[in-house]
Amino acid sequence: MIGELKTLNKDNLNKNAVWGKKGEKVKIISVSGNAVIYENSKGLRYPCNVKDLE
Repeated sequence: MIGELKTLNKDNLNKNAVWGKKGEKVKIISVSGNAVIYENSKGLRYPCNVKDLE
């Protein structure tokens, strides 16, 4: 799964920020249990849940 391109199936939100929009293509950087770190097209890395990816 590491290195694969996946699509977010819902918005990835923090309290005051939008980390990712639904439909955005992201690259998987690391997987730890149910948590995933992904990198967006701008090169920024954020966490999300495995279930939030298609």
